Amino acid sequence: MQLTDADLIRSATSEWTGDRDPHGRPMAPDDILTRMESVTTEEAWGVLRSHGYRHNFVGGFIDLHPARVMVGRAVTCRWVPLRPDLHGALLKLGEDEGRVGFLNSWVIDEMVDGDVLVADLFGRVNLVGDNLTAAIRANGGRGMVIDGGIRDTQRIVEFPAFGVYIRRMHPEAIPGVTMPDINGVTRIGPATCLPGDVVLGTMEGVIFIPPHLAEEVVTTSETVRLRDEFGQQRIAEDVYTPGEVDRAFTDQMERDFSEWASNPRSDRKINHACST
Repeated sequence: MQLTDADLIRSATSEWTGDRDPHGRPMAPDDILTRMESVTTEEAWGVLRSHGYRHNFVGGFIDLHPARVMVGRAVTCRWVPLRPDLHGALLKLGEDEGRVGFLNSWVIDEMVDGDVLVADLFGRVNLVGDNLTAAIRANGGRGMVIDGGIRDTQRIVEFPAFGVYIRRMHPEAIPGVTMPDINGVTRIGPATCLPGDVVLGTMEGVIFIPPHLAEEVVTTSETVRLRDEFGQQRIAEDVYTPGEVDRAFTDQMERDFSEWASNPRSDRKINHACST
């Protein structure tokens, strides 16, 4: 018995061909995480739906920093109401594996730079306070998505460059639960999260992006933004009307866009000969 089922995660994420951590968790590269910061929820949602992923978004959180975008790789944990026999077995297992502290610190010990903690606490239980949140940040964590709560919120909200999505704020410490699973399949509301998913948190909510689709998400978003820039520039120069831009481009507009996009940004000039 182990808290991390590496074989299951490797099988479930078999479409990922990149690096993995020692437990089999996919490790999307840092440049993808950086580019993901400019992606909108809708852009990511559209790509995922086109591949049949319909249960990867969850909203309705308390977002401590709605103006921030949070991006990172998921480290997951699943909690259940405490029963003594299970809890005792988990404590013994943790001791055998050399783990220190209470169970909520064990999952934090798994985190590395670029990670986001994703925790299922069935919406009603606190996971961390300011000290353990500081430990997440010290390990390079970018934020946390907790289907549950936190304490010490007045201090946690002051941490810079750190995303926090929670269901409640309450002064009690973590009560009456135990954690049978680290980096396993985790449910957050109506969404399923696997360890290694690229977590994108915006003011709308959180979307869990399978790592093998992360590059497609960012390239699609970048193309959308480039086409928007082209269309807005053309409208400003009276080359096309808003109605022409706000629909599928004609073949002539596509040729115009391809020529425009191939030029260095500083050299892009509108060719009025292409005007319809």
